[in-house]
Amino acid sequence: MAGFYQTFTTARATEPDQASLVAQLRALDATAGVQHQPGSPAYVIKKNTAWLPAHITAAQNVIETAPAATPQRTAQSTIDQWPLDLKAAFLLVMEQVNALRAFHSLPAFTAQQFYDAIKAKALTL
Repeated sequence: MAGFYQTFTTARATEPDQASLVAQLRALDATAGVQHQPGSPAYVIKKNTAWLPAHITAAQNVIETAPAATPQRTAQSTIDQWPLDLKAAFLLVMEQVNALRAFHSLPAFTAQQFYDAIKAKALTL
């Protein structure tokens, strides 16, 4: 299937968080992909359907308002992409923490709660 490309420019002073940018663009169109070189004001977005004025406006807004890239956001993106071996290691740690919590009559963490806590901690570093 042929793609439809649109070039956007921005004067924003910060680089957008790549994971947030892509997620927000894909919320507009699940087929969207973006090409961008850090430091460049140009963004090229491809999608599988023709660009309409409303799509252009919405995509430009995403580029302008996506959260800025920070080491903490990069860490969260990395956590989201952990390989299975690392996920397994953290689930083992979670099981041990839950054993200690049970000993003290505290409720256990679910895997999602533990994962969310790790991501939240990344924002504090």
